[in-house]
Amino acid sequence: MPVDKVVVRPPATSANMGPGFDSLGFAMELRDELTFERTGDAESMAITLDPDGKPCESMIPTGSDNLAIRAFATAFDEAGQQAPRVRVSIVNRIPVARGLGSSAAAIVAGLVAADAFMGIEPDLQRRLNRAARIEGHPDNTAACILGGVTASSLVGARVLWAKVPVRGNLLAVVAVPDFPVPTRAARNVLPGNVPYSDAVFNVGRVALLVASLASGDYANLRYAMDDRLHQPYRSAIVPGMVNAMRAACDAGAMGSYMSGAGPSILALLSGDTQPEIVAAAMEEAFARVRVNAVTMVLPMAMSGAECEVS
Repeated sequence: MPVDKVVVRPPATSANMGPGFDSLGFAMELRDELTFERTGDAESMAITLDPDGKPCESMIPTGSDNLAIRAFATAFDEAGQQAPRVRVSIVNRIPVARGLGSSAAAIVAGLVAADAFMGIEPDLQRRLNRAARIEGHPDNTAACILGGVTASSLVGARVLWAKVPVRGNLLAVVAVPDFPVPTRAARNVLPGNVPYSDAVFNVGRVALLVASLASGDYANLRYAMDDRLHQPYRSAIVPGMVNAMRAACDAGAMGSYMSGAGPSILALLSGDTQPEIVAAAMEEAFARVRVNAVTMVLPMAMSGAECEVS
């Protein structure tokens, strides 16, 4: 029986986790909702809706350049099939161009929907490979597909991955400044080479970070999230970043870092810290440099993109 409608709910993701540049990802319970419906229109199209279901203005493309539509079409092309024309209604909850995986969510949603329309069993490895190829790196897409905390790396065109077995419950406080930072702009401020000592620094910190998460010994997280490969360079385009990270830790967070390419800052908490205090400290740090920031308290998403077929 042909599928006419698929709803996909991909989670927001936070890449890098400090020193884990392009390799660590953290999924959070903030989900877009993308509804793919078969249509008789000449071309596929996308519309963005507010949480009440009403059309709203958005930075998200509406035509064939929409990432969800592109990923949907790519999956059909690679399966040797003609993609049906679809109308994609997007309830957009993940802030766009804020370092919270909005593009990964769109890509993963398109791939998940395509498998459902084709009626094929999901091939996890194929989906991971394809999503990383479209996105350009696997950290966000792996976390979006798998949920939790993931470590991933590209070997040729194949994504090697592992889920980090996090001990205990993690809570994220995310401060989202009121300006976007396109990923390309954030990449352009990075140097072509880094000092050997900085590379060694990051190797030690990322090893400590993964071991701390897996063991449940979070005492070292504040230092395990230190980074010298991208945060020092990107701080120039995110006013207040360093102070917001420091303020979060001083207010009780276990560690803090720039989420993805920024400008959002994420702080990790355990169950015995009041997130409101950390959120207020981060907002105040940004306000001191005249940056408006909205904060969200988000639990870790244990599952990746969810799918409903009708």
